[in-house]
Amino acid sequence: MTITVNLRKMLHRKAPEYCTPSPAGNTVAGGFIVADKDSLLPENDGIAYVGGASAAWNYNADEDAWIQAPNSGIAGTFGAGACGALRAHFAPGGATSSTASAGTTTTLTTTLTFTRDLTGCGIRVVSGTGIGYQGYITKNTMGANSVVTVNPAAGAAFDATTVFQVMSGSLWFFCPGAGAVGFSVYDRATNTWTSRSVTGLPTTFGTDGFLLGTSGVASNGGTGFVNGTATAGGASTLTDGAKTWPVNGWANSQVRIISGTGLGQIRTIASNTGTVLTVSSAWTTTPDATSVYRIEGNDDYLYLLGNNAVTMYRYSVSGNSWTTLAPGAARAGAPGAGFSASWVDGVTNTAWTDGTYGAHYTTTLIRQNGRYIYSLRGGGSNVMDVYDIAANTWISGIAYGGQMETFTTGSSNVDVGGMIYIQKDATGRIFRFDVAKNAIYPFAVNPVPQGAALVGQKMFITSVYEGTTLAIRYLYTLGNTRSELTRWLII
Repeated sequence: MTITVNLRKMLHRKAPEYCTPSPAGNTVAGGFIVADKDSLLPENDGIAYVGGASAAWNYNADEDAWIQAPNSGIAGTFGAGACGALRAHFAPGGATSSTASAGTTTTLTTTLTFTRDLTGCGIRVVSGTGIGYQGYITKNTMGANSVVTVNPAAGAAFDATTVFQVMSGSLWFFCPGAGAVGFSVYDRATNTWTSRSVTGLPTTFGTDGFLLGTSGVASNGGTGFVNGTATAGGASTLTDGAKTWPVNGWANSQVRIISGTGLGQIRTIASNTGTVLTVSSAWTTTPDATSVYRIEGNDDYLYLLGNNAVTMYRYSVSGNSWTTLAPGAARAGAPGAGFSASWVDGVTNTAWTDGTYGAHYTTTLIRQNGRYIYSLRGGGSNVMDVYDIAANTWISGIAYGGQMETFTTGSSNVDVGGMIYIQKDATGRIFRFDVAKNAIYPFAVNPVPQGAALVGQKMFITSVYEGTTLAIRYLYTLGNTRSELTRWLII
């Protein structure tokens, strides 16, 4: 049945819907909820609430019901500063790809032990035989050396050189510690946790924290930021003579060849001119005028902010390593309790995404999807800072419309489609920051009474599609020191 939404602002009142409360009980300091906001995972169950090392729960939005997840066994002491991110990629052993042992054109034998039905999950091949293949899992066996059946058929039989990724979801969990921090990942496909490196991080991380990724597979709703056909290629370059990109505007993003010569290759962009991308490592197969490419967010990176400090850290999934970033301009003030962090990747307003300087911004901020992390500073302030991923620099104190409300302990946020939703403190008042319009607007008020204000993210978004077309979205929120879950249809 086709989903038709004819609701109109002002004519139709936003009414809260009460959902099944969290079985974990009242939210706690550092407790956070994360979700697959673009609904890339089937069944709308890519939602997790973490309230402790042994208190992780999965919420299924289709069923409006919860189920407990395995004990993480994570190092550190749970509390203020705990944070996490949910990524579409699976993460067996902490990696985001695995190598097959055998296959046919429609089946792929893994070396993994899948414990759940992965029907509907996307799969793609990133190296070896079948590189560039993209399809969906139609069924899989359970247990050791699981075999997946895919559709459509590949052009050649998969084999022991085939390196693949499955979009079955992984939960990345940072535990702030008291003398020793922890960092682990939960792989939904194998139902296992794996500890990851914390080398380079401070041993104590408190006050508040935020972990976010720059997912390539989910960039701009899965369409990427730039799609084009190369006019030439070099050992470490790709040229598109039809473009006029901002110089180095795509640095730290990734480029993926989606058809033609070099199909399936993915590289981090080191720099660019108006027409030429230079990648961080040489191509295996040099692109040419048949190469169709896509620029998207970098699947390899996660960013960690907080700790009442201006310092920010970047994690490489492939390298299992942390880097302390050294921005060209430091953030002018530390993010305090209740701060926000949103990777802006889905603005649809063409007046914002034209790659020119915004008239209402300083001349260092260019209107470009995927380039920025917007961050309200929190700590009782209304200051907005913006991190430029491409230039590795902060633009501090951006003025914006409606800049009156302040945010502190109890605030949380979530973003989608160029809109950042913020629940203020323990008031239950919800706002929407429109990136394109550079202004904050009132959105709704949570009628559930709030308890004591707590740090930790308590909002998420789900998307409902009719085929491949977005039909509706819902905004969900948990309260402060409360267990109730409430949602609003986003009109």
